[in-house]
Amino acid sequence: MYTESELIIPALQFMKQNPQGVTTSQLIIHLTDVLKPSGHDIEIIAGRNDTYFSQKVRNLKSHDTLTSKDLARYHKEGKTGIWKITPKGIQYLADTEPDGIVYSLEKQGFKPKEIEREVKQYFSEIIIEEGQLDNRTTTQRNRSNKLREIAITEFKKANNGQLFCVVCGFNFFETYGELGKDFIEIHHNEPMHLMDIEGEKTTVEEALKKVATVCPNCHRMIHRQKGKMLSIEEIKVLLKKA
Repeated sequence: MYTESELIIPALQFMKQNPQGVTTSQLIIHLTDVLKPSGHDIEIIAGRNDTYFSQKVRNLKSHDTLTSKDLARYHKEGKTGIWKITPKGIQYLADTEPDGIVYSLEKQGFKPKEIEREVKQYFSEIIIEEGQLDNRTTTQRNRSNKLREIAITEFKKANNGQLFCVVCGFNFFETYGELGKDFIEIHHNEPMHLMDIEGEKTTVEEALKKVATVCPNCHRMIHRQKGKMLSIEEIKVLLKKA
């Protein structure tokens, strides 16, 4: 049986895939297809047309689960309500993906119980406005964001203002126009340390040597094998062979 909090990430992912906006009905259909609820979740609520699962999806609106923290916005377009993800929602998704909080903490040697505690605190703050990120997690997120900004800026300077995947060459701006401007994922070739992006300019330059701009598809392939991360050169070779 799904909890309302477990719907947040797949709901935001669907909104991110559909930046023009999605209705609650579309969200229900998509989440039902992706999560495949069963048991009590698919029972019809007495006197209603909703299942317990579809009601949980509707509760994302009625409980302000997404809007209270500005992860998504909901507004009326005619008689229909439209969901759209916010920049903060996009960042929230990034924090749960390979270059996000969990991945970075694992790489830095945090123990599983420590990671679990920090993630629970982070999610509780988002969902029910309880808990507070401690300094380690906050610092990790801040330096990840800072390094991303620096990496994008420096990459564009070195490539005549262009931003593309260093593996396959895909350029989101060329394909999607303004929607794709500055959209890219940052791959960390090795664990990031605080000293890498604080202090002198030389440390920033050293940090930039440890990251690469990649598209989501190539990024997933780099991390596809459990317990083994492919290098940029290795994934380029595979792509060339294909």
